Amino acid sequence: MPPALRVLPFSPTTTLEHPMRRGVIDIGTNSVKLLIADLRGDEISPHLETSRQTRLGCGLYSGGKLQAEPIQATVAAVKELLALAKANDCSNTRIIATSAVRDSSNSAELLDALGQAVDVLSGDNEARLAFAGVMGCPRLAKSPALVIDTGGGSTEFIVGDADGMRFHTSIPLGSVRMMERHVVSDPPAGGELETVRKSIDQALSETSLPGLRGQLNELGQAQQFEMIGSGGMAGILAKMELAAADYDRDRMETVELPLERVTAWRERLWRLPLVKRREIIGLPKSRADVALFGSLIYEQAMRQLGFAALRISTRGIRFGVLRS
Repeated sequence: MPPALRVLPFSPTTTLEHPMRRGVIDIGTNSVKLLIADLRGDEISPHLETSRQTRLGCGLYSGGKLQAEPIQATVAAVKELLALAKANDCSNTRIIATSAVRDSSNSAELLDALGQAVDVLSGDNEARLAFAGVMGCPRLAKSPALVIDTGGGSTEFIVGDADGMRFHTSIPLGSVRMMERHVVSDPPAGGELETVRKSIDQALSETSLPGLRGQLNELGQAQQFEMIGSGGMAGILAKMELAAADYDRDRMETVELPLERVTAWRERLWRLPLVKRREIIGLPKSRADVALFGSLIYEQAMRQLGFAALRISTRGIRFGVLRS
């Protein structure tokens, strides 16, 4: 009999009064990410950020199980990043896992191979932490906002303002999940684009739009909401718009993309073959395939919810973990 899935309870840590270096390793559907930061109270000063693409979700959505090769790659990446954290004087590193791990029927294989304590976050906790991370930015702390965090396996929608989070939902709509569900040509054909678009619209309308629209209408009578995108694809949109090869948080967080620009980037990505997409400045070569689907998720969310612009945040779940 296989071992039971170990889902550790989410346990907030105490806010520190003195500077302390802490780390977060985030096991996602597409990649494993590390954030090391120095903390003083609510202030987070990033020291090092890096990621390793392991495609843990590859093959998951056709059979419901994590595959052996991505498991091995993920275990190796976590061990490497733990060693990197230790080499950077970070002895307190928390490991979290999101959609791919919580959705698979054999997550215990990965957790046993890791041999580390792992917090497998529920969709609710993932949404809560994403909101806490984004709104920890002083420029956004009091802004009424809809935060949308699109990952490889899921998308979180969170409505909140200065009084905190008002509504949140996590839906099984992510770039890797969509890529596995919809195999497209290279370059994609027009009919394939419309098929994927309809699939995204259906997922949005069946799971999130009614509640989101209700909350936005209720709160929006006296407040002007803005849509804030966090997560990997939002950052890629900012880097492409800036034609920036390097990761510059300050510059990226000045970006606000009108719907027309999000559409323009989606059109360009869907028009080009993979080899040409890999030449776009700001788009990591390893993300040139999933970017097709991530860009379309953002575009359709904006259209369906009636937002004219997308503001970019480079903070999200890992910052939320450090703030918790």
